[in-house]
Amino acid sequence: MNNLFFNICMALIVAIAGIVAKTLLPFLEEKRAEAEAKLRNTRWAWAVDIIDAVVRAVEQTIDEDIHGEEKKRIAIKYIEKLLNDNGIALTYEEINTLVEAAVNTMNSGFISVETVGSIPDDSEPVAADPAIASQLSALLAAEDEE
Repeated sequence: MNNLFFNICMALIVAIAGIVAKTLLPFLEEKRAEAEAKLRNTRWAWAVDIIDAVVRAVEQTIDEDIHGEEKKRIAIKYIEKLLNDNGIALTYEEINTLVEAAVNTMNSGFISVETVGSIPDDSEPVAADPAIASQLSALLAAEDEE
C-alpha cells in the first residue's frame, strides 16, 4: 500500500513539474530574448556615443595640417580600441558608416534626437568628452613614438 501511494505521489509530482515547465519555459525564453534585444540596443547606443565623441575629439584636438582620410584613419583606430576595450563588436564597415554619419551630423550642425540637455548656440562649439580627448592625445603621442 505504501509503495502504491509513493508511486502515485511521484507520478503527480512529475506531472505537475511537467506542466510548470511547459508553462514556464516559453515565458523564460521570451524574457531572455527581450533582454538580449535590449542589450544589443544598449551596446549599439554605446557604440554610437563612443564614435560621436571620438569624431568630435579628433576634430578638436588633431593638428590643423591633418585632414580628411588621415583624420578618419586616426579616429577609426581609436574607435576600434575603445570598442574592443568595452567589449563591443562592430565590423569595419559599420564603424566607417557611423564615422561618416557623425562627421556629416557635426558638419551640418544637426543634433541627434538622443541629445540630452539644451541645444548649444552656434557660437559655442560642442566640447568633446575630456577623458576621450586626453586618451586620444596619449594614443597619438604613442603613435608618433613608433
